[in-house]
Amino acid sequence: MLNYSPYRIRHAYLRRFCRIHIGRNSTVAAGCYITGDKIFIGDNTVINRFTYLDGRCPLFIGNNVNVSHYTLIQTLTHDPQNPDFICLEKPVAIHDYAWIGARALIMPGVTIFEGAVVAAGSIVTKDVPAFTIVGGNPARQLGVRNRYLRYKTRYFPILDTDIQ
Repeated sequence: MLNYSPYRIRHAYLRRFCRIHIGRNSTVAAGCYITGDKIFIGDNTVINRFTYLDGRCPLFIGNNVNVSHYTLIQTLTHDPQNPDFICLEKPVAIHDYAWIGARALIMPGVTIFEGAVVAAGSIVTKDVPAFTIVGGNPARQLGVRNRYLRYKTRYFPILDTDIQ
């Protein structure tokens, strides 16, 4: 259980003081930057190191989701045409079995449907259909993913390294 101690402490803090829902066997790694308290993370989901989760507007992350290192997920933006530079609130949803590659940027208002894959370094400005693989800037369809997914994501590396 020593391997899980840092996670238990971090998750207890996030649940109690930040009021974030973190499901069973889910990981929020060290170095993540979290704003707001409107974040729901399902079961068996991995939020890897140095991810930015913007929970000032609802952010839903389902079950068995993998969010890779340095990903940015935004729920707020500004209207550049508004003379008062008003804030626009746009919820984000990432559904079960989605995989977000390293250094991806998910823009406000986007839904990533079940089983979809976002390639590393992509900028997602529009919804991603179920079991679709997208990549690029802006992200566009690159392929289709297998629909028969049965894995359970579980990742608790020792001291937040890649050593398991």
